[in-house]
Amino acid sequence: MRNSRLMLRGLVVAVAIGMTAFLGACSSPDEDSSSSDSSFSPVTITHEYGSTEITAKPTRVVTLLTDWTDTLAALDIPITATFVPESAPTYSWTPQNNAEVVKVADPTQVTVAELAKYNPDLILAGPLGDQNRYNQLSEIAPTIPLINKGATVDTWEQLATTTGEIFGVKDQAQSLIDETNAKISKFKSDNPGSQGKTFTFAQVMPTGQIGAVNTTEDPAAGLIAQLGFTLNPEVAAQHTEGQTRSRISPERIDLLNSDLLIAYVPGGDFAAVQNIPGWSNLTAVKNGTVVFLNDDTQPAFSVPSAPSVGFVINTLNPVAAKL
Repeated sequence: MRNSRLMLRGLVVAVAIGMTAFLGACSSPDEDSSSSDSSFSPVTITHEYGSTEITAKPTRVVTLLTDWTDTLAALDIPITATFVPESAPTYSWTPQNNAEVVKVADPTQVTVAELAKYNPDLILAGPLGDQNRYNQLSEIAPTIPLINKGATVDTWEQLATTTGEIFGVKDQAQSLIDETNAKISKFKSDNPGSQGKTFTFAQVMPTGQIGAVNTTEDPAAGLIAQLGFTLNPEVAAQHTEGQTRSRISPERIDLLNSDLLIAYVPGGDFAAVQNIPGWSNLTAVKNGTVVFLNDDTQPAFSVPSAPSVGFVINTLNPVAAKL
C-alpha cells in the first residue's frame, strides 16, 4: 500500500493531487435559505470509512480534489471554496464556477483551522490517508472521503452519481454520465485501429525513477480502458491487493513496452526523460505514440472527472489515429 500512496502523491498530489482556479465568492442569501428547503430528503453516502449522513441541502461546499470541483461545476452546484496546490493553474476542462480558490502546500493535508474559516456544511475530500483524518474533518462538517475502500481516487461516474444524490439532481447527473459515455463511444468508433491496443500509464522522472498504474481498478487506467485500450500485461502482472500503482526500477524500463505510453513527467522536462537508457527501444517511442503529460495536464488523466474525459480524448486522438 505504501508504493500505491507514493505514486498517488506523484500522479495525484501534484494535482491535489486536487486543483483548479476560479473567482472568489461565497454563497448568496438565496443559497443559504435553500438549506431549509423542505423538499430536501436526508441522504446517506457510504464510503471507505463507513457512511456520512447529510440532513440538509448543503449550501457551503468545500472541495479538496479537482474531480469533485469539476463535477459540481458541471452540474451548476455552487462551491464556496476549493483548496488547490500552490502551483495549480486553471484547468481548461473545469467548467466555469465562482469558487474561492485557496492555494496550500497540499490540499490533502489542509488544516482543520483552514477549513473552518469557510464554515462548510459539506466537505468533499477524496483521499485522506486514514480514518483519524476523516474523523477530524467530520467534526467540522459532513465529509465525503474516497467512496471505494482502498481506492486511489474514485471513478468519474461515481462522482457524478454521488453528486446527484447529495444535491437532488439525479437526472442532471445521469445526463452528464450519458453525454460523457457518448464521447467515449465516439472516440472508439473514430479510432477503430486503437481498440485492444496495449497501454501503459506511468510517472517517469528524469532521473529514471518510474511508477506505473498496474490495474484498471484504478480510475487513472480505468478511463483509458474505457476508451478501448488494454492495460500492458507486464505491468498488470505486478498488481496485488492494495497496490494499484507500483515502482519500476530504471533497469526494467522495458516493462513500459506497449502500443501507447502515457508518460507523466513532473516538472515537464520531456527531453531529459528521452535520455534514460532503454527509452528509445520502447515500442511507443519508436512509433511516435507517446503522450507526454506535465503538471498542468496530468490531473485530467490521473484524477478523472466527467469534464476531464473530453480533454483526455482530445489529447489521445492524434496518437490513437496512428495505431
